[in-house]
Amino acid sequence: MVEIERVAVSFDGFEVNSYVVHAPQGELVVDAGAEPERILGRLRGEAVAILITHGHADHIGALEEVRRATGAPVYMHPADAEPAGVAGYDPLEDGRLLELGGAALRVLHTPGHSPGSVTFVLGEDQLVGDLILPGSVGRTDIPGASWEEIELSLRRVMPLWSERTRLYCGHGPVLSAAEERAKNPYLPPEVA
Repeated sequence: MVEIERVAVSFDGFEVNSYVVHAPQGELVVDAGAEPERILGRLRGEAVAILITHGHADHIGALEEVRRATGAPVYMHPADAEPAGVAGYDPLEDGRLLELGGAALRVLHTPGHSPGSVTFVLGEDQLVGDLILPGSVGRTDIPGASWEEIELSLRRVMPLWSERTRLYCGHGPVLSAAEERAKNPYLPPEVA
């Protein structure tokens, strides 16, 4: 069984979510944003991968410390890794299937908040980074961001949602996709 644990950490006084995916044959760290000791303290076994949803500083601030401590490979989209100066990573591309630690995750390239943003689809659930936030979506008024792209990305992930889908976002609590679909004014209308 796979369990996703939220680890809220503080980046310059701002709360950001890291996640530890407890998989049958290893641990996956998603978005090593800050406080590496807190993230490492949640590992129950060997970390087999570090997955990055996007390259903003609050999501990769503890990346090098976590990488050094675990020796785990880093998976990241080149469009964010290169500008962020992250070296020695395994490049992600749209549609790639990652089989890590006994868990299978599908990569969707979901730009809009940043050019290299990705969503990791794990069963019915999604690790969305800052694509979707509680009652909102990721900022599009920053360099490299685009409202048009984020809307297209939302239209890619939303058809995969079921009544049981949970959205593991970059800030705030774990979300119910059904509740966000009903209440989030920034989500595009359903496409048939």
